[in-house]
Amino acid sequence: MHLDSGKTKSLLGLFLLAASVGAAAKAPNYLILVGDDISASSLGCYGGLNPHTSPNIDRLAQEGIRFSNMFVSEAICAPTRAELYTGLQPQRNGCVQNHQATKTGTLSVVQHLGKLGYRVGLTGKTHFKPKSVYPFERVKGFPANCNAHETTNETWEGVEEFMTRDAEQPFCLFICSIHAHAPWDSGDSSLWELDELKLPPHLVDTAETRHYYREHLAEVRLFDEQVGKARALLETLKLDGNTALIVLDENGAGMPCGKWTTYDWGVRSACIIKWPGVETAFETDALAQYCDILPTLIDGGGGTVPNELDGKSLLPLIQGKTQTHRSNAFFVYNSGPEGPPFSSRAATDGRFKLMWNLTPDNLFAVRTINGFDYGYEDKMKDRHVRLMYCSWLEKAQTDPAAEALVRRFRKQPEFQLFDLDADPWEMNNLANNPEYAPQRQRLKAAISDWMEQQGDQGAEAQSKKKNEKTGDGKK
Repeated sequence: MHLDSGKTKSLLGLFLLAASVGAAAKAPNYLILVGDDISASSLGCYGGLNPHTSPNIDRLAQEGIRFSNMFVSEAICAPTRAELYTGLQPQRNGCVQNHQATKTGTLSVVQHLGKLGYRVGLTGKTHFKPKSVYPFERVKGFPANCNAHETTNETWEGVEEFMTRDAEQPFCLFICSIHAHAPWDSGDSSLWELDELKLPPHLVDTAETRHYYREHLAEVRLFDEQVGKARALLETLKLDGNTALIVLDENGAGMPCGKWTTYDWGVRSACIIKWPGVETAFETDALAQYCDILPTLIDGGGGTVPNELDGKSLLPLIQGKTQTHRSNAFFVYNSGPEGPPFSSRAATDGRFKLMWNLTPDNLFAVRTINGFDYGYEDKMKDRHVRLMYCSWLEKAQTDPAAEALVRRFRKQPEFQLFDLDADPWEMNNLANNPEYAPQRQRLKAAISDWMEQQGDQGAEAQSKKKNEKTGDGKK
């Protein structure tokens, strides 16, 4: 059949248009790397105090989008991951304490992206339940036991097979590292001299603190190396052009005033995203939380974000269509069933941060750090963080500054208000300063409204759960 030149050009134009639309509509792949117990401030691109910790992550931050105000809602492993995978904050997904299960029937990233045609996999650490909520395809290669000693190696064959299995089907893969979870005994710590280390100001400066902090940095560097290897693999497989690469550091370091608290060192997370088609690198100070990641994946994959999720898509921020996202970020901490109940709620507007201790009469105690304060006998005799803390107690006997830092950790007042711009390490409590009464009142009201929206009954509900667990109350 013969076609004249006009019809040929017309058909060719339609063909090119169709090809262009098809290419534009191709759903992006997602590769998400999640660290373990790494405070964002340990990373160079987040103002890290010590060099050499994160060259690969720093490079990615220079080429992608760095979120300077990304937060987890509860700085503990299981609640953090439940929030990330469900798009729901702790009270609404059901995981409000460590090792708790997510509510049966909750939908996770597996179901949400599965509906959009994605295969969804995970390698490495899990720390979530039940399987019915989180039916990830388990990908071999990365160690899952975060409590293992001297773990440095992973294999990438399973990751590569998962990503290349079907070029027509988009994938979402979570690479969940066990670095830098305690014990801190992996990686090359010779990159830092002990006497040259710069410690966060809320840590008591002892030989033990310096030793374990340096070992922690070595594990941060191991996670950074995994990020570099993942990025190199994407490039080798020629998948980098249509794969959104997301790096998260989970909750803060497993040390006093980090993980297990609502302090900034615990709840502030690193988040760096390199999104297909977004060529301009930039930093955003828009407030965001882990529950926003899942809606972003749904939105980017062509789906409609369910209204019942707590999270909101970050795609408008990523694509430069807006510069704002949330008015406030909110935080919660609930102690486990052992020891004195401790409940804290907090909020920040990006500058001011209010921490509200709902149990001000109780000592703050974490089983793995100072469980001996309430008679807990740790079966792990050489637990690194406890050895660190015990060195603090020894120094506090003769050093008033050390005693003040120990007291700051163990006995928290009902209210703490901080100006994060002037005091990023939260060392100067403004809660009783009349000049800042409006900020305190406004953030307290915001916390109360958030608790009501979440169905959060606060310390009363936690005390009831503790009594049911121990048999001290009526069921």
